[in-house]
Amino acid sequence: MDGLGVTRRGLLKVGGAAAFAAAAGGGAVSVLRGGSQDETPPAGFYLGTYAPAGGAGIARGRLDPAAGTPLVEDYTGEVSAASWLATSPAGSILYAISEQDAGTVSTLTPDLKVLRTTPTGAGPVHVAVHPGGTYLFVSLYGGGAVVTHPIADDGTVDPATDTHKHRSGNRTPHAHQVVVDPMGAHVLAVDLGLDLVFTYALEGESGKLSEVDRTKLARGSGPRHLAFHPDGAFAYVANENDSTVTVCSWADGVLEPGQVIDAAPKTGVPNQPGEIAVSADGRFVYVSNRGSNTIGVFVVSNNGAALNRIADPTCGGDWPRHLALDRTGKRLYVANQRSGTITWLPIDLTTGLPGAVAGTLAAPEAAQILV
Repeated sequence: MDGLGVTRRGLLKVGGAAAFAAAAGGGAVSVLRGGSQDETPPAGFYLGTYAPAGGAGIARGRLDPAAGTPLVEDYTGEVSAASWLATSPAGSILYAISEQDAGTVSTLTPDLKVLRTTPTGAGPVHVAVHPGGTYLFVSLYGGGAVVTHPIADDGTVDPATDTHKHRSGNRTPHAHQVVVDPMGAHVLAVDLGLDLVFTYALEGESGKLSEVDRTKLARGSGPRHLAFHPDGAFAYVANENDSTVTVCSWADGVLEPGQVIDAAPKTGVPNQPGEIAVSADGRFVYVSNRGSNTIGVFVVSNNGAALNRIADPTCGGDWPRHLALDRTGKRLYVANQRSGTITWLPIDLTTGLPGAVAGTLAAPEAAQILV
């Protein structure tokens, strides 16, 4: 025990495949082995889950460069309900929120050793790091607020300098995501309970946020997550409650809503968008659809101002909470919470269309895959 309430470290290296497979209900898991120096080095990934303390909370591994298969190297059970992860700008530190108890954010080394665990507030669901590496932001779904934490010189998270509570009439706030804009000048907080996106300026000396604008989306839409277009002039908001995506322009700290488009076909099956991602070239947008268990594929047009949904392939699992494109843009990875799986699909770089599901990895209570 390190004095921070950490009582167990479930880290496995050699032989980790069998233990992780058992935790995943017997699914096959591969462990990365050393290869030829002539081979393309595989990219790394982290996996966050809702597993309780001592379970397969956070996994670490590599993506096979040929097949895209996630190859698990090890995991830790020190952080429970680690539903969202983020890395430092240099990738040398991992940050993980825990939705358990009063809510914490943990600092970990790349090999999943916990360095520090810091209280952050009730119901954390998302964490983001400022590109300057000096501040970390947490959105509190339960607390309906955004919390600012300074990052110490050693990369660990210091106690909060600011907790900014959302308010709008008599409605109950549920801050679901916090995002730093592409220029690093503003912090945006997406509030599902208030149907608002708050825009804040960060005071670098005091570590406090000051509200500069708020964007009202359709009442009852339930904005969940936002992703910027690479050129920074537009952002796309996935709305959980009415199963839509809102296109917004972005300039000078002001987010202005425009087109609203269905995230999935209306089939009578209740659908809740989970995550939204934009391709690196800005030509395509992808949305994970929980309920229909599909991926909404959109073509971007009018220099980012418009979307057209062109396909709705299956995600290959149940309740796709999160999705992510790999660094090449050639594969899409999906964390399916209810089926406890990670699936991956090849992407046609010309059309943006995903192919058939290429593989499945058992990952109990999968919440997020960070690639």
